[in-house]
Amino acid sequence: MIRGIEHIGITVSDLQQAEHFFIGALEASVLYRIVPPVDAENFIPGEKMTPLNGFPAELRLTGLSMLRLKNGCNVELFQTEPPAKDRSAHPAIPGINHFSLYVDDIHQAAERMRAHGADMLEGPSDCFAQEEGAGNQTWFGMTPFGVLIELITLPSGIRYDALASQQRWLPQA
Repeated sequence: MIRGIEHIGITVSDLQQAEHFFIGALEASVLYRIVPPVDAENFIPGEKMTPLNGFPAELRLTGLSMLRLKNGCNVELFQTEPPAKDRSAHPAIPGINHFSLYVDDIHQAAERMRAHGADMLEGPSDCFAQEEGAGNQTWFGMTPFGVLIELITLPSGIRYDALASQQRWLPQA
């Protein structure tokens, strides 16, 4: 039985930079570092991980940390050697292209992200369709390492389709 998303994994070129952003901008905390980037003795060769998760055998895992994001899922950060090339995500690329964080004050959250190097796109934008309502807004920002993060606030709630059998999960205040 599925309970929900436990963590998401993000590969970055600079683990310390990504940790700094998550801690400063998103109030995350580091739970542990399985592979500290300054500890070459604990780097993991790719061929050891290939059968487990398809990690390329020719690479090495040179950083791995688990962070906690407040009242939501955890974030696992990976650093590789040679370093991954940061690229800006957007909704037209295949695969996971962004994640969304529920916030109470979208302006304050955007300012924290901006203060820690994120490029905030146009916004905030009023939600539409089933998400439309007074104060319901989203705002996207691109982190310094190319991860697209959506801030969302839905104080007026959401309208559901007539045949919906569940409601959208939202973090508790």
